Amino acid sequence: MKPFLLFDFDGTIADSLQLGLKIANNLAPQFGYRSFTEEDIEHFRSLTWHKIAGEMQIPFYKIPKIVTKAFKEYKRLISELEPCAGIVEMLYELALKEISMALLSSNTVENVHLFLTNHKIDSFLWIEGTSGILNKAKDIKKRLKKHKISATEVIYIGDEIRDIEAAHNCGLKVIAVTWGFHTVEFLASYKPDYLVNEPKEIVEIVNRLTVKSER
Repeated sequence: MKPFLLFDFDGTIADSLQLGLKIANNLAPQFGYRSFTEEDIEHFRSLTWHKIAGEMQIPFYKIPKIVTKAFKEYKRLISELEPCAGIVEMLYELALKEISMALLSSNTVENVHLFLTNHKIDSFLWIEGTSGILNKAKDIKKRLKKHKISATEVIYIGDEIRDIEAAHNCGLKVIAVTWGFHTVEFLASYKPDYLVNEPKEIVEIVNRLTVKSER
């Protein structure tokens, strides 16, 4: 049985770290937090989002407004956004192997569709958004039920420790990618089923699982 691959978007498919830094600094004067440097981002890559918010000294009640504004700014700047290196080739190869794939993002569905259209990516059976940045497990369960997909079929693929936690809470295997937000050491400490450094390694994992299931 071939696996069903459920992808995160930002940091996994889209190389959005630098755009995220630009957006955060664009919004800093409006929301009263300081601007950030490359060194700050590198420090944040080993922290949870709760700790990052604490270090930024942003009250939690402000976060929903900041996120809403950030997604609007994201849409305005989306032409600057590129796929992560090797992602387009990986998706093409998986599609040739008739691997079912979908995308679940904390970003807006509109932003995701704009990006995919800009880069002529049409590999996903469905593309849906979560109800917030911290409720992924709940959203994953809801989508699996909606699309009638068994958790035993699914491998979740993301770049943050919250992706690993959400997948494990749903009983899914998870591939953590090291080209996104969180560092390899931080990701490894949350014990993903697989830890990959390049998109082609995801194809290799799928090949091994497919061969194993055919025996």
